Amino acid sequence: INFSFFESSFSQENDKKATQILDKMSGLYKSMNSFSSKFQYSMINLDENIEDSFEGKIIIKDEKYLLKIEGQEIINDGETVWTYIPELNEVNISTYEPDDQEISLNNVFDLYKNGFEQNYLDEDNQHYKIELYPEDESKSYYKILILINKVKFSMYNFSVFDKSNTKYVYQINEFKEEKIDDNFFVFDSSKYSDIEIIDFR
Repeated sequence: INFSFFESSFSQENDKKATQILDKMSGLYKSMNSFSSKFQYSMINLDENIEDSFEGKIIIKDEKYLLKIEGQEIINDGETVWTYIPELNEVNISTYEPDDQEISLNNVFDLYKNGFEQNYLDEDNQHYKIELYPEDESKSYYKILILINKVKFSMYNFSVFDKSNTKYVYQINEFKEEKIDDNFFVFDSSKYSDIEIIDFR
């Protein structure tokens, strides 16, 4: 019996099933005008047994987003990034570099489409579990685990496994569709008196 044939066939079926589930998940988010999500981010170092976490909120429309985390607001209109720090009344302005944000809440829904092998791992009563492996072995991480709701096909959470034995977990706690104008993703410094503007462009 040629066991390698069965293993290959089984692997291809898993890849196909993973792609079908990921396509449905991606299609859900693409069908929306815009959406918001509250999340918890955790960094877990498995060697040192260190864990750090914080909560945040992100609002996404196409390539644009507003991210609120740890006392700052990051606004991206697809070309420019404004990082506003209310406590300092300061905004930093830079040019958006898509390559700088390799894995984030605004691109993870489509991430699997380029440069990844996909594997359907298993499922429980509520979630499909799918792993992504980067084809580029020079990446700092070796695996992404995604949990997807079996009814809605919304993302429940995703974990990035780093080669330094650190795990980064994004837990999506609240999710809803929004109707937001493009102007929402532009920072208007004129609305803030005496704001310090630091332009890196």
